[in-house]
Amino acid sequence: MAALPINRLASELRRHHAPEEAAALAEQVTLRARAAGRLEDPSTWLLTGDGLEMMTHPLVANRRARRVALLGLPVADLTCGLGGDLRAFADAHVPTFAGERTPAIALLAQANVPSASVVVADAIRPPIDLERSLVMLDPSRRGAAGRRFDPEAFSPTWTEALAILYAGPAGVMKAPPGLEHRHIPPLAEAEFVQVGRSMREAALWVGRGSSPDLRRAVLFRSDGTAVYELDSTKSQALGKCKPVQAFIFDPESCVTRAGLVRHLAHRLGAAMLDPHVAYLTSESPTFDPLCATFEVLETIPFSVARLKSRLRDRGWRAEEVRRCAFPVEPGELLRQLGTMSGDPVTLLLTTLAGKRLVVVARRRQGVGNPEL
Repeated sequence: MAALPINRLASELRRHHAPEEAAALAEQVTLRARAAGRLEDPSTWLLTGDGLEMMTHPLVANRRARRVALLGLPVADLTCGLGGDLRAFADAHVPTFAGERTPAIALLAQANVPSASVVVADAIRPPIDLERSLVMLDPSRRGAAGRRFDPEAFSPTWTEALAILYAGPAGVMKAPPGLEHRHIPPLAEAEFVQVGRSMREAALWVGRGSSPDLRRAVLFRSDGTAVYELDSTKSQALGKCKPVQAFIFDPESCVTRAGLVRHLAHRLGAAMLDPHVAYLTSESPTFDPLCATFEVLETIPFSVARLKSRLRDRGWRAEEVRRCAFPVEPGELLRQLGTMSGDPVTLLLTTLAGKRLVVVARRRQGVGNPEL
């Protein structure tokens, strides 16, 4: 029945169930279809639309649970939602208290993780003593008006959440991947986590088992076969910036979010183009999973007319547009360039020394930077 188009499915369900039941079943089928490729086995979950959007990716949840298990502490998951992290803790055999303030969501979490004990509780007033537990928090970033971006508008608020986080001997808190570093509390360890090409979260670790002030970029291949890391304990490039050379490297988002571009530059043997631009450059190609490698074909001062003419003259077609410190949206530039034919190239847009520049390049794939 799940393979039927949604309208036919709804009609079929109404033939056999009361209207409310049919609507609920149709919603679950639709949400499970949406979760395909995001959850390991969507058929084992009861979902809501907002809950699915906020759930921790299984690769991320499992990695976190393995790290938590090494601490030997029980977990107080005070904002368990639908149970994404809760199921990972259960699979890792970590004793976990689970709280969720919304009764209906708590009911779904209990169904999703039958081995857990989920109670209706407010994270601000947890019904257990936190002094011997690792505190797990995932403040809600959604309200009646949609997604919230100010951490003080989260629920619990950022200030409240940090107070709760420090109530136990250790703590970990999920945060949006775009979290500004000024919101990271002193001495906290911060991970910026990416799956495939998608940024998933920032995670703040405090107390036992954390590394004060450390910043880490974490990249999972989307198929889960590998995970790559870079952290702030590694050396960083300290040399002067250089003009565009034969190759340009575009760091993955987790690297830029974690503030580790210079650390990656050192690992690549590359130089910065500009202190405020994440693109790196070198005369030699290097392949690393934490960046894309491009061979430079030409550099052009930015002008849509000039760029369009040069692409046509060279027999090139803009297949991909990337930007860093550049005001024009890639989609808008592609629209302005219009339909073109020729060999596919990538346009790297940036601003150097106040001047807008387009680097026409071709991506080079090596053993060190597989497709994500």
